[in-house]
Amino acid sequence: MLSSNSIYSLPSSSKVLVAALTIVSTLIFLIKLNHFRSTPEDQDTKFHDILVPYLQLIPRTTIFYPWVLLTAIFAEISVFSYITSFVILLQSTRYVEKFWGFNEVLKFVFVVGGVTNLWTVLVTITCNVLRGESAISMDIPLGGGISYYFGFLVVLKQLIPEHNVVLFQGVINFRVKHLPFIFLIVVLLVSVIITQSLYPFIPSIGSFVISYSYLRFYQTIITDPLLPITTANANAESSSSSGVSASGASLITGDASDAFRLVEFFPEISKPYLSPVFDMIYEIGCLLGVITPFNDDLIEQSNMRAAKRSEQASNASKSVANSVAERRRQVALQMIEERISKPDQS
Repeated sequence: MLSSNSIYSLPSSSKVLVAALTIVSTLIFLIKLNHFRSTPEDQDTKFHDILVPYLQLIPRTTIFYPWVLLTAIFAEISVFSYITSFVILLQSTRYVEKFWGFNEVLKFVFVVGGVTNLWTVLVTITCNVLRGESAISMDIPLGGGISYYFGFLVVLKQLIPEHNVVLFQGVINFRVKHLPFIFLIVVLLVSVIITQSLYPFIPSIGSFVISYSYLRFYQTIITDPLLPITTANANAESSSSSGVSASGASLITGDASDAFRLVEFFPEISKPYLSPVFDMIYEIGCLLGVITPFNDDLIEQSNMRAAKRSEQASNASKSVANSVAERRRQVALQMIEERISKPDQS
C-alpha cells in the first residue's frame, strides 16, 4: 500500500489517472453486485457475465453510449487486471510527467486509449458484418488498460531506447527499445494459441500504431534552443500565443529523429524488407495531407534531442550497470578461489 507521504509526492497525472481507474472499476463492481443481488434465485446468472454497457466497451452497444470510448480506458473487471493497470499507470506517468508535464500525459492517455477503443470496436463490427460471426465477440466487455499499455512502451522507446533493463541480478538483460516488438509477439501468440481470437492482438496493435503516430507526427512539444531536449508541455500554456516563449524556446510538432523511425522497432534482419514499405506509407500519408513531411532542419533538431536524452539515460544507468558488472566479477573470482582452494583429487 502507498503511504500518505508517498501519495502526496506522486505527480498530478498519476493521482488523476489512478483515481479514474479506481473510481470507474469500483463503480462497475458495485453496479454488477447490485444487479447480481437483485436477480431472482431461479435465474442462473453469473456475476462475471453481468454487463454495464454505459461504462464498459461492449461493441454491440457502443453506438448508444459513445462516451464509453473514454470510460472504458479505466474499466477493469478483475483484481489482476486492476493491479496491472494500477502499477503501469503509476510507474509510467511518474516517469513520463517529468518530460511532458501534467496536461500532455493526460492528453496522451485519453487520445491513445480512446482511439484504440474506437479501432477495436470498428474491427469487431467489421468482422461481424463480413463473416457473419465476429473473431471478437460483440457482447463481451473490451477496453481497459490494454488500450494504453503499448502506448507507454512506445513512449519509453522514444525517451530511453538504449536503457538496459536488468532482471534477476543480470540473468535477463535487454534494452527498452526491444520491448514493443517482444510484447507484440507475446500478444500475437496469446491470440493465436490461448484465446484463438483477434483479442488481445487487435487493441494491442492499435495502441502501438496510434501511440507511435501521435508521438511521431502530432505531439506538440517545447524545446530549448540551447539544450535540445523536450521540456514539459504544460509550460506551453504560459508561453506566448505565437508559439515562442520569452526565453526563446520554440514549439515543435512530432519527433523526426532517425532513432524513432517505425522500422527501428523491428529486428535488424527485417529492416531491409520493412523499410521500403514504411517509407511508401509515409509518402502516401504526406501526399494525402494526413501528415506533414519532415524537413532536414527538423530531423537534425530531433536527432540532437534524441542524442541528449540517450546521454542522460546513459549517465543515470551507469551506476546500475557498474554494480551488475562488479557483482559478476565478484562471483567469478569467488568461483576461481574455490577451485584453487580445493585439494587435488587424483
